[in-house]
Amino acid sequence: MIAPAVLWPSILGAAFFAAGICTYGRDLLAPLPRPGSRVLALGPVLIAASMAAFAGEHFTAAKSLAALVPKWMPSRVFIAYFVGVAHLAAALSLVARRYVRWSTIFLAIMFALFVLLLHLPNAVEHAANRVFWIFPVRETTFAIGALALFGTEVSYEWPASSNRLAAVARVWTAMAIIYFGIENILYPQLSPGVPDTKATSAWVPFPHLVAYLTGILLIAFGIAMFMKKYAVSGAKYAGILMILLTIVLYVPEFFLARSVLQQVTAINFVADTLLFAGTMLAVASAISASESKPIATQAAM
Repeated sequence: MIAPAVLWPSILGAAFFAAGICTYGRDLLAPLPRPGSRVLALGPVLIAASMAAFAGEHFTAAKSLAALVPKWMPSRVFIAYFVGVAHLAAALSLVARRYVRWSTIFLAIMFALFVLLLHLPNAVEHAANRVFWIFPVRETTFAIGALALFGTEVSYEWPASSNRLAAVARVWTAMAIIYFGIENILYPQLSPGVPDTKATSAWVPFPHLVAYLTGILLIAFGIAMFMKKYAVSGAKYAGILMILLTIVLYVPEFFLARSVLQQVTAINFVADTLLFAGTMLAVASAISASESKPIATQAAM
């Protein structure tokens, strides 16, 4: 019998991914406004699938996750369940393509609260430990990705605000993936992609080479994002790299796992890496939308 902590995150993640492919199918098959832009439509799908998987984890492991809630906050188990509901609501909104403006704003607020209430205080308390600084950077990037989705949604109504959000998203994510690239190069023994403390599995061939290559590519994509001409491509290829790492390294981890704990860890790696991939694709979409608005305005004139 499959453990609930494995069953529900897997079912929800897979179901929302499949539903997202259906609801965004028109965008995925639409004529290309620019070469390679079709893949950008996967951004909301990957974010929704990851949030749904995390919702399943919160519903089945609320008591253990409640330990992460700051001790001064009341009803910590309730908060863990509430966060799971928020994850699922955001995933449902993105897949249904309804109330996306509201869901992306609240999603950004949620990740920002994770940073301010949990990850940043831990990083300050353990300032000398590099691991604690990874989490606020990662969660802030997720918040920025949600804001990028919001900016894309309102790009034709509030073009100035959308442009500013796209610019902030471009600069922040460029710095974030350069930082992650450096981490991959400095610690090649750890799992490549979004930095973590888990060592690369023994079955992975040439693990150091994979980590070095991942780090070099992330740094290159981050540098490209600082240049407006290549910003969309840099963000897009960073997202594609994360998708490839998920398919080649982290999905097999789930099927090779020999315990529930290993399966849960694999699910977390899949969801985290795909969430980062979706974030990068969302940022690429926001940058692309900000670049296309002047052309549309001229055409209308």
